[in-house]
Amino acid sequence: MKRLPYLCLLSKTLDFIHRPRNRDAGLLVFAASYCDAATNSRDAQRLFVAEYLVSSRGFAPKKAAEASKLLRNITDREQPDSVVGFFKRYGFDDADTKKLISWNPQWLLLDAEKTLAPKFRAFEDLGFSQSDVIHLVRSNPVVINHKLGSVISKIQFWMDLLGSRDILVKTFKANQWILGNSIQKRIQPNIEVLRECGIADRKLATILRWHPRMILQKTDTFKSLISRAEGLGVPRTSGMFHWTVWVLYIVGVERFKKHMEFLMSYWSEAEFLAAFRRSPTFMTHSLMDLQNKMEFLVNEAECPPSYIAHHPTFLTLSLENRLIPRYQILKALKSRGIIVGNNKLSTYMAYPEKKFLENYVLRYKDECPDLVQSYNTRLKCSAAL
Repeated sequence: MKRLPYLCLLSKTLDFIHRPRNRDAGLLVFAASYCDAATNSRDAQRLFVAEYLVSSRGFAPKKAAEASKLLRNITDREQPDSVVGFFKRYGFDDADTKKLISWNPQWLLLDAEKTLAPKFRAFEDLGFSQSDVIHLVRSNPVVINHKLGSVISKIQFWMDLLGSRDILVKTFKANQWILGNSIQKRIQPNIEVLRECGIADRKLATILRWHPRMILQKTDTFKSLISRAEGLGVPRTSGMFHWTVWVLYIVGVERFKKHMEFLMSYWSEAEFLAAFRRSPTFMTHSLMDLQNKMEFLVNEAECPPSYIAHHPTFLTLSLENRLIPRYQILKALKSRGIIVGNNKLSTYMAYPEKKFLENYVLRYKDECPDLVQSYNTRLKCSAAL
């Protein structure tokens, strides 16, 4: 039975890559060795490209075989090497270069000096450093595909919206593909929805710095999140409103329902809703995390569930790094008759680390020399988990 050209190409690529040989010579031998077996010159060319991608760019054989079908005009190393060389000279490392080419192998066909260089210079003209440009392209590779004018207008839009170039760079680093979304069809309509909620531009800029991905959804989906937030009793005028919408976006309907069902095994529905309105971000934690924290707070620290509902920030704190170590310090001090004040547990847990260490650990190092070692040991152990 005659083998399909694609299967022939893949099997030969898989077989060849395990043979150690000089890189350049290997390319020639690879192509020549199978020329007589290839059904035509196009198959031989694809074999050459596939081997290049495997041996020089680190592609998996299957991925290389698939990509070779898109690179029919490459007959030697000069063209792809010119593109790879441009990325490397600019500062992209091998991993970045491989990721970019994997995302779109056809970029190996670009004229780097006529296509890539002008675009990168335009980014620098906007005030971005070389490092900034690398982060921009790495997180939003679509800028290579899009027309320069379109990319510049999107960057300028986000820069004006967020307030500064530095904030924009940080946003790009933390949120990929922002520039791949249409301003007119996706971003602007969602911004108008937020404005209709009474959110002023200054507040809007702050929201987008924290949650830029929130407005990348379809407008109907975004509006439904706002309706859900209001249905949970969070008014648009609340300072927690945008946090609530973000939490609902992150968590999803089913996950939110499971979290709510678990917490209502401790709380009433009214207590849950009150806790959620005070600090909605605890719902972004995993169900297991919430279970472990509630078990510790109720059974070990002996906190009434209603107290936790009134102080839901407990559930946003690290169990290993904050709740357990501090509780054990306070328990040890009280067991030795040392008065540490009449503050409630929530107050002790809310102290910044430096202040807690100074007030409740280092202050008593003479009376309780083991406290410092015990506290530090606990933190180191939890950090290693």
